[in-house]
Amino acid sequence: MASGRSTLAESLRELYQFSVVDYCMFGAMLILSAACGIYFGFFKRNKGGDSETPESSSSDDESAHRTVTVASGSKRTKTTFGSSTMDEYLLGSRKLKAFPVAMSLVAGYISGVTILGTPAEIYNFGTQYWLIVIPILLMGVAVCTVYLPVFCSLKLNSSYEYLELRFSSSVRSIASVMFVIDELLFLPMIIYVPALAFNQVTGFNLYVIGAIVCVVCIFYTLLGGIKAVVFTDAWQVVVMFISVVVVVIIGTIAIGGPDVIWDRSVEGGRIDFFNFNPSMYERQTFWAVLIGGFFYWTSFNSVNQTMVQRYMSLPNLKKAKLSIAMFTVGMGVFVSVCCYAGLLLYGKYFECDPTTVGLVTTDDQLFPHYVMESVGKLKGIPGLFIAGVFGAALSSLSVVLNSTSAVLLEDILKGLFRVNPSPFVANVFVRGSVVVLGLAAMGCLFIIEKLGGILSVATSLSAIAAGTTCGIFTLGMLVPWSNTKGALFGGVSGALLSGWVSLGSQFAGAAGEIVPHKLPVSIDGCIEDLVTNVTMVNPVYPDESGVFPLYRLSYHWITPIGVTTVLIVGTIVSFLTGPRDLRHIDPELISPVIHRFLPQESFGNFGTASKNCGAAAPVIFCEEMQPHTNIASSSGTPYGTAVERNGQVTKSR
Repeated sequence: MASGRSTLAESLRELYQFSVVDYCMFGAMLILSAACGIYFGFFKRNKGGDSETPESSSSDDESAHRTVTVASGSKRTKTTFGSSTMDEYLLGSRKLKAFPVAMSLVAGYISGVTILGTPAEIYNFGTQYWLIVIPILLMGVAVCTVYLPVFCSLKLNSSYEYLELRFSSSVRSIASVMFVIDELLFLPMIIYVPALAFNQVTGFNLYVIGAIVCVVCIFYTLLGGIKAVVFTDAWQVVVMFISVVVVVIIGTIAIGGPDVIWDRSVEGGRIDFFNFNPSMYERQTFWAVLIGGFFYWTSFNSVNQTMVQRYMSLPNLKKAKLSIAMFTVGMGVFVSVCCYAGLLLYGKYFECDPTTVGLVTTDDQLFPHYVMESVGKLKGIPGLFIAGVFGAALSSLSVVLNSTSAVLLEDILKGLFRVNPSPFVANVFVRGSVVVLGLAAMGCLFIIEKLGGILSVATSLSAIAAGTTCGIFTLGMLVPWSNTKGALFGGVSGALLSGWVSLGSQFAGAAGEIVPHKLPVSIDGCIEDLVTNVTMVNPVYPDESGVFPLYRLSYHWITPIGVTTVLIVGTIVSFLTGPRDLRHIDPELISPVIHRFLPQESFGNFGTASKNCGAAAPVIFCEEMQPHTNIASSSGTPYGTAVERNGQVTKSR
């Protein structure tokens, strides 16, 4: 009878296959993505002799351009490397707009992990994870007040350049290498998620689908650079949002309304927002989601190159803050929709769990299966949904390819190996890196097939690098007396401890020593052919008391462990090895929230560490730091105050 049940499952899948309209919508998404690369690669490039716009001539954009005098005595703007430069390719000449960048931030962060993993998380473990919206909002405040002003003031090409200015080249190299390794591990997961969804609804081979995603993404990222990435992300995020919202609305109406979904979720024990259990071993608790979620989201969005590179593509701090505000609100809304989709899944399958009866093989196939079963007969809707999932993957993949190639150029080639390539060589190196990284991601797909639970796996892998690097940046920006030895010892300690916890828990889970305690499901409402020879029994979970305690921790605690370890070890080592003399530190390297605690003498060093401020740096404060530098100088004039000298308004020293 087991074979009969398998045959029935296959027959049900055949009822919900892609129509011609669905394939057309999916194909249109791929074609439009490739077209963006062609447009920005060939028809929308900056020309060296273009006249300067008011926006690009502002003081906030001076680092992206230099003014040269021609024979006639007129002035024109020339980009750093000429036409189609690395400045344009990687940073969009720092002239992008706030809204497209905000949408790109949303699209880059939402990969298929969010669209498929979040509903499955709610379905299996309840609504406690929904409170992640609060840490998302707090993250936006932290990024705008603590980290962003420093990056906008320095105007760096890579966020990891800060670590060399603040500490040393060795700290920068360690952080950048960790970033590259982390992205290499995450790249195949980005591809695997949409391939899994497409396989669920079409039966296409995972590797063929993955290859298509990679080729299209490599193509438009290679040609158009960050402009193609940002503007492709902007319309892809619209497709993502519409696809999920349409499925949720149609599903809610079909099931009888939100009241039915809520009542069934309450009956099934899915509604739980205030689980105050202090145990750090439980997967989802109030404290784990709020504390761990804040550390994770802040770590990723504050200093990670994939995010900072797009912050730096904006002309000034004001627009960067506006972009982050829109990104924060957008993420909160999108995550909430995905969480509601999880309740919708349970409302649909509260009496017939698809996993138990073999209709799906992994939790991450739940949402695609629901789409095909519930709205599969509506031509175009499944295609729209899969296009949204693929759009999420393409946007995340393109961002990773673009930012990782920037790190390989700025931090590895130039920073670590001290090679200063010509513009042509740099161009070839960056674009070649995009191709190699994309192909490497394709080759690693088989690894992801062995892993289950995409959301926790993705969080665990990223937490190692994100927590450690964020800890080092936080040590530099918020602990002004920290030194290079403190950063090195703190960074190594944070990476080892968080890596030990993360990888140890993964190995323990793979060995069956730790099994997530899912909420109960039912098959009482399934048709008879599906439940033949299927007996529902209460799951027997292994005794975890013998497992090493750190391996049992919820994945939410991995990032806080990494960040706090770096801060504690880094601060202690800095004190033991001789704390930095605050009188000689450059305040531009310290977060503005700490400026009030710096000695008065330090503000005479403003800008001395920055390579972009030039000879005028010690006397002219960057706009991003002005509101925080009103400390009286020896002449009685506050540092950073505008004064008139020889008919020109400058900033007092």
